[in-house]
Amino acid sequence: MTEELPDPGEVPALDWIDKNLITVDPLYQRPLDAERAKTIARAFSWRSFGALVVVPAGDGYHVTDGQHRLEAAKVHPKVTHVPAVIVQVETIQSEAGMFVDINRNRKNVSALELFFAELAAETGGATEVLQAAKSAGMRIPKYPGNFKPNDTIAVSALHALVATYAPERVQTILETVAAGKFRPVSANQIKAVEHLLTDREFSQQIIHEDLATLLGTVGTSLDGEAKRFAATHGTPFWKALASTWFQKCRKRRSPAKPGLQENPRSIGLPKNPIQNPAPVMPARTIVPHTMPTQRNVTASVCGDPPAGRSALDQRKATA
Repeated sequence: MTEELPDPGEVPALDWIDKNLITVDPLYQRPLDAERAKTIARAFSWRSFGALVVVPAGDGYHVTDGQHRLEAAKVHPKVTHVPAVIVQVETIQSEAGMFVDINRNRKNVSALELFFAELAAETGGATEVLQAAKSAGMRIPKYPGNFKPNDTIAVSALHALVATYAPERVQTILETVAAGKFRPVSANQIKAVEHLLTDREFSQQIIHEDLATLLGTVGTSLDGEAKRFAATHGTPFWKALASTWFQKCRKRRSPAKPGLQENPRSIGLPKNPIQNPAPVMPARTIVPHTMPTQRNVTASVCGDPPAGRSALDQRKATA
C-alpha cells in the first residue's frame, strides 16, 4: 500500500535577485551572528553558496533561509545578485511557519561527519588529526556505536590539540590518554590529560608515565567522584576529572630552580665542617664617609659616640 503524501503546493520560482532587495524580518528570524557571516565572506565561493529561500515582501523580499549567506554576499564587493528560491506565502504567519518547517526538518552536519568530509577533501587538518590518533593507538570510527577500547569520535578535541602543540607533545598527551583504554575516549578525558601535562600547577609535580599508569589502573572508576567535585565547585567536568586524577597520581618533586640548588646561607661555608671548623666570616663592608648612615636606637638615646667607641661604652665611661 502506497503512503498517501500531501499536495506539495505551488512550484516555487528560481531566480537571481539583487542582494540589496532582500532583507531580514526580525519578527521570527534569529539574531545575526556577525562573525559567522564574516567567516563565510572570507571563504566566499559560489560552489558552496547554494540558493537562499525568500518570500515576496512589498517591493523586495524577506530571506527565510540563508540570512548569514545573504549578509556575506552583501559585504562582498564582487557579488551583486544571489540565487534564490522564491516561495509565495499569504501572511506573515505563513512566512514564519515556513521558517519553522525548514529548520525543524534540517539535520545539522555533525563534527564527525564534517571530519570525514574534510578527510576526503584533504582540508582542515583532518589528515594530521587522523595520523596523530593512529600513532597513539586510537581509532576514529566513521559510524559511532559498539565502540572498542581507544575508539574516539572527539574529533574537535583532537583538532584543538594538533592546532596548539608540536607533534611530540600531541603524541605524549594522546598516548597517556590511550593508557586508560577508554571505550570510547571522550573529549573530557583528552582535555583533562592535556591540562595535567601542560598546566604549570600540575605538570611540575607529575610525569606522563605515572599518569598513564594511573589511568590504566582506574579507568572510569573515578568519574563519579569527579562529577561530585564538578557539582560542588561549579567547575567543568573535564577540569574536575583532572583534579581527581591529580589527587590519586604519584607526585614527583619538581627540579630546583637554577641558582637555588643550595641553601643561600650555606654559600661560602665549607661542605665538611670537621675538616674546616672555622667559619668563613663575611668581608666587612666599608661605607664611604660621604654616604649617610642611619643612627641606631642606643645612639639616638645617648648621643653619637666618639670615633671607635660605641654609645654604650661612652655611657659607662661617663656614669
